[in-house]
Amino acid sequence: MTAPTTTARNQTVLDAVLNSLRRASRYNRSDQESPAVVLWTDKDRQWEPLLPRLRASLPQLLTLGPYDPSTLTGPAIWIKCMIARTLPEANWDESLTPILYLPGVSRQELRAVEDCAKHLQPLAELQYRGAYWTQNNAKDWTVLAFLQSSDGGLGLEVARDAETLVSMRRALTQLAETKVEELRGKRLESSDFDAMRVPDPVRDLLAWMDDPTAARQRWDGGTWESFRSICRQQFGFDPEKDGEIVGAERLASGQGTWKGVWARFAEAPRRYPKLPDLLRRARPKTTGEDLFMKKASAVWPQDNEAMEAELRSALRALRDAAPAEATRKIVELEGQHGERRAWVWAELGQARLAQALQPLGVLAAAAARPLTGGTPEEMARAYAEGGWRTDEAVLDALASVKSAEDVEAVCAVVNAVYRPWLEQVAVRFQQLVTTQPLPSAATAPALPAAGSGTVILFADGLRFDVGQKLKHALASRGLSIAERWHWVAQPSVTATAKPAVSPVADLLGAELDAEEFRPMVAATGKALTTDRFRQLMGERGYQILASNETGDSLGMAWTEIGDLDSYGHGHGWKLAWRVAEVLDETVERIAALLAAGWKTVRVVTDHGWLLLPGGLPKEELSGFLADSRWGRCAALKQTSVVDATVVIWHWSPHVRIAVPPGIGAFKAGLEYAHGGVSLQECVAVELTVTGSGAGRPRASISSAEWFGLRCRVYVAGTMEGLRVGLRTRAGDTATSLAAVKDVAGSGPTTLFVEDDSQEGAAAVVVLLGPDGSVISKLPTTVGG
Repeated sequence: MTAPTTTARNQTVLDAVLNSLRRASRYNRSDQESPAVVLWTDKDRQWEPLLPRLRASLPQLLTLGPYDPSTLTGPAIWIKCMIARTLPEANWDESLTPILYLPGVSRQELRAVEDCAKHLQPLAELQYRGAYWTQNNAKDWTVLAFLQSSDGGLGLEVARDAETLVSMRRALTQLAETKVEELRGKRLESSDFDAMRVPDPVRDLLAWMDDPTAARQRWDGGTWESFRSICRQQFGFDPEKDGEIVGAERLASGQGTWKGVWARFAEAPRRYPKLPDLLRRARPKTTGEDLFMKKASAVWPQDNEAMEAELRSALRALRDAAPAEATRKIVELEGQHGERRAWVWAELGQARLAQALQPLGVLAAAAARPLTGGTPEEMARAYAEGGWRTDEAVLDALASVKSAEDVEAVCAVVNAVYRPWLEQVAVRFQQLVTTQPLPSAATAPALPAAGSGTVILFADGLRFDVGQKLKHALASRGLSIAERWHWVAQPSVTATAKPAVSPVADLLGAELDAEEFRPMVAATGKALTTDRFRQLMGERGYQILASNETGDSLGMAWTEIGDLDSYGHGHGWKLAWRVAEVLDETVERIAALLAAGWKTVRVVTDHGWLLLPGGLPKEELSGFLADSRWGRCAALKQTSVVDATVVIWHWSPHVRIAVPPGIGAFKAGLEYAHGGVSLQECVAVELTVTGSGAGRPRASISSAEWFGLRCRVYVAGTMEGLRVGLRTRAGDTATSLAAVKDVAGSGPTTLFVEDDSQEGAAAVVVLLGPDGSVISKLPTTVGG
């Protein structure tokens, strides 16, 4: 039987050893007989670590030693029986010549028949019937000789110093799996062999500093010594003698090669959860100098914490500041603290106020620009063209903080800067609306018709700024979005405004009763309930889709998503924490609908809302003046006379609605409310989404190649803001195995798996859009 061969390009050191052993049994058939055995003497047991790998390819490999038939190991007499094939275990192919490995035995010992050890004497005669695996000078093959020799070996250049020889033998199993071509053209030294056993020393150094005890338990003695050797050579540091505290000091110094170690830590700090505490303990004691009299350091957690505390105090002090003064102070604080957003502590969630400063700066700049117009339409256009960014900045700032003390600091700025802007804009808008009323059912333009292949997605409470976030997220998927704004029905509550954006709006109306602000079905005079709404939609040819249904994409459909409105009513300003999650759900729903074959998804909403931490100001309205009273609106009795702004109910010109002045509320303690007259409540965005290829993105993963625990990912197509990651579950960020990397240029993006215990695990390479959503994935196995 012919043994399998390996091409020279892909040949590993182990392949070369196997081929050399097989060649040892060759003979000249014209004047020689086949050798009974190939003798492999190894006085120093240098090759012993490779036996498990060699046995997998050499079924005829025997070993002298204590009897163990599972590894074809046994004493001399058993071995002679195996060579003679008198035992059932000798079941290798008859064309294969047995190979006998003799650990601890030299060729000279075997040749001295009379003086050789008793346990060897039965084997001595085999040298006359067999052949040796030796160098051409009859010396035993050592590992060094096999690597260096150009006469039967690999012809590599290897240093001969003692440290290199120790490292070479220590890394023999890793060396065996290395391609020979990768070893050519350079002088192999101790560091090269240590790198084979410790292929990612920076990762291992960080892992050791993070938990020295656990690292030592994972590594065998050889790996530990290789790790120490690399640390001495590359980092000028001995883990065993210097200890982790000294290592943390060197890490923080960022000098020389330690700069790269810090960069690696900063790239994925969550992989080393105990390292921040080690850095805390390693920080040199101060001599009483005030931290803020000198430049704070990005590497010490104490410095970041002190600066966060200083920033917290400065923001809280702005609660009663005039808007101009608060704006000036925010600019000043940004100059002092903005750089901390790039510090590792921000990645670890320990610089939340520094992160909140960015949207607070946007808020201050936006609120400093007046939002004006001579008509409601002019003000609405100004709001739609950029005024909404003021509202967005408040949401972003609130979403950045979690602790009560940080929330208090952000809310101080919001009340100092946003509240007066919000009040001023609302008052001006209400003044215009008083003389130039907003459209009603009788005067509002007809809604765009929905053709076949269109699904209308109703998103409850999708305020204009949140709608813009949704637009950006959809665009990052490569989808086409057409946008328009329109007035919502008055009052801006769901019962009134949702039917007004539905395909059955023309079938609705009302007379004198505005109970719960719910319209009636014009043909029957009955109040519009959920069941009646569904019935009318069905009669118009619309499918009603549940949240997990995609329906028949050749027709028309209505479906609903989102809980922003209900969440806001229940949790007030904490709605800011919920926005990103709702947007993710909405993007995925739209993508699923397009992928199911729908040509168009039209996103509509009913109203916006006001959100102000601490609550909207309370405005009084006597109960006897109104039939019903909500937070931002009240249905007036026919004879009531009030000082508040009055608008006409969308569904009936006979019903008057009172709204509180400015940003006031008829109920106390409301941080979230709608139903009144403000740009935030009354200007709605409508998005019409289409996607070529049923929503497929313009970029995808083309391939992934593994080199040890490094994965090179190739991306086909183009799109800005792409990143790649590696997870065990595509949609779960908590299952990440490697730090997410930006896709740069047309070349590969390399991911590093920090935990070598994951080698062989099933995983998924994911391509992420700018909003973090998965737009392409590729199954893989860690390590290839």
